[in-house]
Amino acid sequence: MTDPVKQQARSWNLKLLVLAATAAAAVSTIYLPQSMLTDLATTLGVPAGMASLTATAVQVGYAVGIFLLVPLSDRIQPRRQITTQLILLASALLLTAVLPEIVSVALGFLVVGLVANIAQLTIPAANKLAPAGRSGSTTTVLLGALLIGIFGGRIVASLLVGPLGWRWVMVIFALGVAATIPFLRRALRSDVALGALGRTYGSLLLSTLRLARTSRALRLSSAMHFFAFATFNTVWTVMVLHLTGPLYGWSVAQAGLFGLVGLAAGVITPFGGRFVDRFGATRVGGLFLVFLVFATVTVVFDEGQGVLFGISVFVLTWANQSAQSANQNRAMTANPGGEAQANTVFMVSVFLGGSLGALLGPVAYGLGGMSLAGVVATGLALCALAVWVVSWRVEARAARRLAMI
Repeated sequence: MTDPVKQQARSWNLKLLVLAATAAAAVSTIYLPQSMLTDLATTLGVPAGMASLTATAVQVGYAVGIFLLVPLSDRIQPRRQITTQLILLASALLLTAVLPEIVSVALGFLVVGLVANIAQLTIPAANKLAPAGRSGSTTTVLLGALLIGIFGGRIVASLLVGPLGWRWVMVIFALGVAATIPFLRRALRSDVALGALGRTYGSLLLSTLRLARTSRALRLSSAMHFFAFATFNTVWTVMVLHLTGPLYGWSVAQAGLFGLVGLAAGVITPFGGRFVDRFGATRVGGLFLVFLVFATVTVVFDEGQGVLFGISVFVLTWANQSAQSANQNRAMTANPGGEAQANTVFMVSVFLGGSLGALLGPVAYGLGGMSLAGVVATGLALCALAVWVVSWRVEARAARRLAMI
């Protein structure tokens, strides 16, 4: 006789696998400009610095899309909303592939980012559907999948952009996004509880802003990862420029394979979910922010030392994603019934930080190479750690007050 508990666990694992694959496919599209920067600049006849505007545009679009679209998940079933956005994302990729010059291409990537926030719909939906006791590990698996999508996509794009050009790479990624739709619809056959049925769209946006004002845990978690993700993007946005530059002289395809470093970090990230469930999000998040600071400091000194530089970037990537897992879990669990809104505030903050990093990275690299980019990243990581210290003290005071009652 089949054990119903084991059967339920197997069923959930399959659904989680589909959700993770869909989220990975969608998020890979917003990092396409970073891996195709050299070909974009050459094809469109602009300097690399101007071509990097596409990387900033897609991050800004992602942040705006999270604010405008993710709150709808409180009144629209995930199956319907995610399907619609996957169709729009595939269409936006195809449209951008045929645009003629840098301004229109940057606007095309802005639209890609606007509708690519599929992961921010799957995470709260998965938390509602997850079996008891698996919230932390579910969030971490999905975040690990995002990292695999980010770096797996970079690798694929870098290998294809040389022989095919960036336009055909966009077409291939559009087809990949479209291919996830039937599997996603099957995985999300079950409806989830919706907390905002009957509410207007405007009231949803206002309540999201209100939650940001009233939830201190949400504000602190969001501020922490604003700086942490800015740190991540400061380094990774200029990675292709650094590796194809005079210090290494790699081809674009070789530089793309460096994404295996990030991919390896994504593979081990899900194991951190157990620590979040066991030791708490604040402690685990703080530990990984310390690792993040350490990694950015070493980037300053080992930029030209192949293996050591790879280790530094691996630790930086792993620490960023693991800290995000902890902070994102804290933001949602601190606001029961408002998980989607909390996730909206958190991820808008994260990708605004990412936009800042996408701006600062190329500027710092242009002025002083990867070592200066590492200095800027270290400053941002220290800001994240400073916010964590404030958060730790706030929680400690709250615990003391409860103990006195």
